[in-house]
Amino acid sequence: MEKTNFGCVMDNQTRILTICSDIDRFFRDYEKISSKGAIQDDDITRFHAISMVLFTILNLSFELGEEIIGQRQAGLPSTYRDIFRILWEEKVIDENIRETMSRMVYYRNRLAHQYAGLNREDIDAIISNIDAIKDYIARMKDALR
Repeated sequence: MEKTNFGCVMDNQTRILTICSDIDRFFRDYEKISSKGAIQDDDITRFHAISMVLFTILNLSFELGEEIIGQRQAGLPSTYRDIFRILWEEKVIDENIRETMSRMVYYRNRLAHQYAGLNREDIDAIISNIDAIKDYIARMKDALR
């Protein structure tokens, strides 16, 4: 059991459901922001909004993987890429998802640590893999059943 900021105790299943709910909410936000088409060079507000929403989706996706691994008692990942290796070894995800999500580690770290150098190509690279990220999330939800 883990204590939350509010002193409440939260079990693994509750954390997983909360993460899934948050992911769904941020994907809805992404859809609203991205429904206006491609980001134009002078549209810095949408660039930063999409960047932060994608960063949050990636963070939550990685956290969800860690929680699934913990629930299955499948090991302790020491890196983000380890999450996807373990999930692949556990046959929760396939090789394509493992490779895609492992590549997303680079972009998550870029968003977290090199935000000032972030460019549209970085964001476009994440967006071009959004369906694979959604597939990964769906696999994680299936693993809960």
